[in-house]
Amino acid sequence: MISTLIFSLLWPKTYTSQVVVSLSLANQSNQGLLNNLPSLPGLAQGFVDLQQTKLLANQLGVDDPTRFYKARFDEKRGLLFLTAEGGTAAEANERAERILEVARKYLERNLLEGAQANLRAALAQTRLDLQAAQDALKSIQAQLAQAPDKVVSNPTVAAALEARGNDPQTARATNPAYTSLSLDESRLRSQIAQLEARINTLNDLLRQPQSTSQLVSQTLLVQVLVPPAEPLRPSFPRPALFTVVAGVLGLLLGVLWAFIAEAVRPPDAEAGSS
Repeated sequence: MISTLIFSLLWPKTYTSQVVVSLSLANQSNQGLLNNLPSLPGLAQGFVDLQQTKLLANQLGVDDPTRFYKARFDEKRGLLFLTAEGGTAAEANERAERILEVARKYLERNLLEGAQANLRAALAQTRLDLQAAQDALKSIQAQLAQAPDKVVSNPTVAAALEARGNDPQTARATNPAYTSLSLDESRLRSQIAQLEARINTLNDLLRQPQSTSQLVSQTLLVQVLVPPAEPLRPSFPRPALFTVVAGVLGLLLGVLWAFIAEAVRPPDAEAGSS
């Protein structure tokens, strides 16, 4: 007990600060930008797996992150546990703040990359839709150029248009076919204008990544349930606990040694003593 107590008092103290973080995504959407993003549980587990990599070592400014830092993700509760150790309470608190900031940036960076990939995919799809709408508009304009503007109404054509669900006034117009093509032309012009506006918006977002980054930051909810704080007492060593454990173990070993000594004692030794 005395040896353990002296050892515990002389051993350098280690302080531990733990951070508990809850991760979630806000229910927001912007032109499909936040759809199909990497899952937060997968990103959190990926950060845990980075503990023994140079990437995390460089960001934390240490040679071996596992020496001072620990990360664990509880998938059932969706909680990320970050632990930092230091020689003093202030150092442990500083390191806990550092790993929290590194984890936050890691999540935001990966979500930002996913959002930018969605932007590029949405831009490519919108350009394809725009090209298809422009081709359809050219085809309709060619038909309108060949169709007469005023001819006698054809009852057969009018009945067919009504059967397709067209407006009866359109179907019974002077030239229902011409009127229907004109409406299709207007609809395509409106669709092309919307697609061009969407392309301009997507291009602006790609040219200004800080806007996308702000959107991702607002969407990613990192709720710090247990913030970094200076611990009141060291986590290691613990002199009182170690001394009590040493006393109990010493008593058990002493009793055990007495039984063993009695069991292995020669019979002649017992006769001589009597």
